[in-house]
Amino acid sequence: MRFLARWLGQSILMAAGLIGFLLAVQAPAWTEHYTAALQQRAEELRLDIDGRIDAMRRYYELPATAPREDVARLMVEREPANAAALREADQRRILYETAYSRIRATSPLFRPLVAGRLVIADAGPLSAVAESASASYSARLPLTLDALSYGLFGLVLALFLVEILFSLLAGLGRRPSSNSWRRRAG
Repeated sequence: MRFLARWLGQSILMAAGLIGFLLAVQAPAWTEHYTAALQQRAEELRLDIDGRIDAMRRYYELPATAPREDVARLMVEREPANAAALREADQRRILYETAYSRIRATSPLFRPLVAGRLVIADAGPLSAVAESASASYSARLPLTLDALSYGLFGLVLALFLVEILFSLLAGLGRRPSSNSWRRRAG
């Protein structure tokens, strides 16, 4: 019976370590996927904003060289709802570009940490891009130094957490009853 219990415990430990490694090794590749999604969303918004401004120029028969600020001012006067939507789109574009720049400016080893912090800190557009990136991400086994570093960390962390769980479970199984404590004290 002890043999089976030891074998099961070691199997669980090995499976947890492997799962921890495989999940953590994905961090750098997922981060690259996420930054590409941020860049794509920012570019889509830029094209949308430029298209709206060009449409305003055509609709109000403004010259093609009319400054963007003048078109925006006219939009605020004549179409406040459209102007508000344009401002919101521009703010999201700036948010995406800023997040992209912050991630890319970081060393490749620390990019997953920066990306994770940005996603956790923002419950809005950045999290929505992360969810979209996660839905379209396909797992891979990259053999880069960054990925292997994260994989090793995931392996160690998973093994540590399972050992803690086993220790807690073993401690619950060996807990003396309140009567046996009284007998020892008396």
